[in-house]
Amino acid sequence: MLLFKATLLGFVVGISGTLIGGLLILYRFSNSLSKQSWMLGFSGGIMVAVVLFDLWPEAFHFGGIVPLIIGSGIGMLLVKYFDKILRTISWYREHGFSKLIKVGIMLGVGIGVHNFPEGVALGTTYAASSNINGWLSLALLMGLHNIPEGMVMASAFKLGRVRTKKIILALFCVEIPMALGGTVGAFLGQLSPAMVSLALSFAGGAMFLLVGQELLPMAKRLAGILAVGSGFAVGILVGIILIQFT
Repeated sequence: MLLFKATLLGFVVGISGTLIGGLLILYRFSNSLSKQSWMLGFSGGIMVAVVLFDLWPEAFHFGGIVPLIIGSGIGMLLVKYFDKILRTISWYREHGFSKLIKVGIMLGVGIGVHNFPEGVALGTTYAASSNINGWLSLALLMGLHNIPEGMVMASAFKLGRVRTKKIILALFCVEIPMALGGTVGAFLGQLSPAMVSLALSFAGGAMFLLVGQELLPMAKRLAGILAVGSGFAVGILVGIILIQFT
């Protein structure tokens, strides 16, 4: 019963924040190219803030510089060769994806990977706490923390003309690792610090290169440097504010 509750808690906490962020973007979506460019820049700014001020510092805290470099390097290699990796899948060769959808998928991979250690932390705290006050504050903070992740994913998929139902399904899917992390946390107590560091730095490396290599250049082509630049600046500020509260 404890494992089931920890798994359910991890999923509910994760999807609550991600879904709120995704719905904010879907509700405010516009067909204007300048607004789409701004939105992509804004999403990129949030993600860069999350990587620089949250994921990488946490990775360094848990494992030091070596796991940080190794994990980030692997994450960047995934982004660099992601299209070649996809082409090895027969279903992808038959259907293909637009560039924006591939960006959304890569973001989902990075978010899912770093959600796992978050779930482990939540599951461990839940299993060790005898009352709700022991884990509720952590759960609320993690829910808030996931809001910008939902915003970034939803932006890429919506601009790639993915249907709303499929975007919401994707938002649910990236929280499955957090649910599994909750199970592991309740059962084993915690992952080794080095593994947590690798997971966080992998997600950070993948997202950082993705923003610089795909997201921002794409936004610039839509409406120029002014729209994407202003969105990026606002996104970084919003990301920093959210991180400070989580």
